[in-house]
Order: sequence, then C-alpha cells, then structure tokens
Amino acid sequence: MDFTNVGNDNSDKDYDFSNWGLNEKWLMVFNFYAENGLPAFKNYKFKQNFKKLSLWNRIQLSNNLLAGIFGPLYFICLGMWRQALGLCLVLMIIDLLLIVIFGPLSGVVLSVHIALPMYLANPAYYLHRVKKSKSFNVFEGCY
Repeated sequence: MDFTNVGNDNSDKDYDFSNWGLNEKWLMVFNFYAENGLPAFKNYKFKQNFKKLSLWNRIQLSNNLLAGIFGPLYFICLGMWRQALGLCLVLMIIDLLLIVIFGPLSGVVLSVHIALPMYLANPAYYLHRVKKSKSFNVFEGCY
C-alpha cells in the first residue's frame, strides 16, 4: 500500500487544529503533516520542507521522547491501543532476532526499544486523531 500521499490531501488543510486542545508541539506536528504529508520514503515535499525547519523543530517533528521512555504505554495513554499491540509484537520479534544475533546482554535491544517508539509516535498519533486510523500497523504512514 502506498502511503506517500497519506495526510497530503486537501481535506487536512480544512482542519483548524487550534480547537483540538493540543499543545504547541502537537499543533506544529499536525500542521506540518497536514501541509506536507507524512514522513514516507518517497514523500519529497516532506523531505524538502523538513530540511527548512530549525534544528529544534526537526527534533520535535521526528522524535517523541515520552514515547521513547514509556514505549507502548505511551501509545495506550494516547488512545492508540491497536498500535501499542502492534508495537509490542514488532518489538518482541526484533528482540528475538537481536538476541540471536548479538547475544542476550546486548545494548542494541534496549536502543531499539527506545528508538522505534520515538520515531513512530508522531505519525501514528496524527493518523489516529485526524484520519481516525483503526490499524494495528504501527508503520502506517512511515514507509
């Protein structure tokens, strides 16, 4: 399925996210996704406009520290329990592969548990709130 235009149609531009009760960080993220689409590999408009942002805005747009710290629990708190289950399944599969490859005491396993939710939380929350996504696919809109 092609997600290069997810969040990049004209219907998102009609939303006034300021009335949604979102903080400034989420307003910036939602407005950027509404104008440029989601961070899919082939979304060149996203990539060009992402490079124009300040370093702090790029960090806020591409990472979510709370998701990195709390992982699937953060997804559940945002109401994305389906993605939380999908994330748990993906993390368990990655854990098994990394333990087989690098050994049980590898720091690689911990870094995956932090990095993956950090990267996936913002697009997933946008799809959950704006597109009313009911998918278990935590990579929806990112690849």
